[in-house]
Amino acid sequence: MIGCMSCWIRCTMDPDLRTGQPVEVDLVPATAGERAVLWSMMREELADQFERITQVLGLSWEEFEAHYATRGEACTLRRGGEVAGYCWIELRERELHLHAIMVLPGQRGRGIGSAALRRLEAEFRDHADVIELGVSHDNPRARSLYERVGFVVVTTLHDVGYDIMRKPLTEVPLA
Repeated sequence: MIGCMSCWIRCTMDPDLRTGQPVEVDLVPATAGERAVLWSMMREELADQFERITQVLGLSWEEFEAHYATRGEACTLRRGGEVAGYCWIELRERELHLHAIMVLPGQRGRGIGSAALRRLEAEFRDHADVIELGVSHDNPRARSLYERVGFVVVTTLHDVGYDIMRKPLTEVPLA
């Protein structure tokens, strides 16, 4: 198995925007309790968009929850041993799909999201050709982060108000 479930990943890359100091972030397998916290954060984040998203996916909330429980890997982002956030990833053949990355509100602006994305890129470079994610039109801060680390919009889902963004890990074209 590849990713945070098979190893403990530490990365020191981007500086904390508040202190200018390098950020060390560990990605570790999420415990059952941490998976529950990530699920709760996703439910809260998606509350306003849930109906549109499940309609497009053709899933009920319960089916989406079962999807979360059985697909991919949940990781905890730790900084200095403390939980800083979570991510949910799934390797689909040669594509790494980032279902969610959630940095805790008090940890935002500290380079944690950037460091985690760069670490996932380095970790999966030999196993995936591209990283793909969806970003809500209502979340310009996240979109800015993704663009800053090299993601580009490849599709717009107007029905749900999301853009699909991709970042190649090889020289293979995005489409």
